[in-house]
Amino acid sequence: MGKLSLAASAPLTGALPVRNGGMTLTLADPGPLTSVAPFAGQGPAVSAALKAATGLALPPTGQRVVSGDVALQWFGRDLWLLSGTEAPEMPAALTDQSDSWVALDLTGPRAAEVMARLVPVDLRDAAFPEGAAVRTELHTMMVAVARTGPETLRIMGFRSMAGTLVHAVSEAMETVVGM
Repeated sequence: MGKLSLAASAPLTGALPVRNGGMTLTLADPGPLTSVAPFAGQGPAVSAALKAATGLALPPTGQRVVSGDVALQWFGRDLWLLSGTEAPEMPAALTDQSDSWVALDLTGPRAAEVMARLVPVDLRDAAFPEGAAVRTELHTMMVAVARTGPETLRIMGFRSMAGTLVHAVSEAMETVVGM
């Protein structure tokens, strides 16, 4: 019997970037991803440990904070996502999410218009400024969306549905450009 060899492969090889009407959809590399769920009553201790290790404390609901290549994003009730670095020791359930998610950056002046066709959330600058984060549904897929720049939305979806996610956003880009 031969030896079985497995090798990691990048998601969406050849599918990106997608460019249309001044907008671009690209694959982002957020680095290591770790979900952080503080144990009961340990939120302040977890926040302090993260602050000491990364310079970032747990952000409030609906927010994302960044320091260099490291980001800490609200990811759900009593749940945050640390990206760009390994998680320090802390009183929390830590789960490596690196192989579970795909991160896409939608950039351009009409990015919020594109997403208006896909999610039931107002992602315009006035309602969703830089540093805002939300978990929502996009074509029956659960996604996380964060505003990472004035014209950039980071869309994170399950890696197993990456092709469907790119297809949905690409079609919405075509619709917006054709208007």
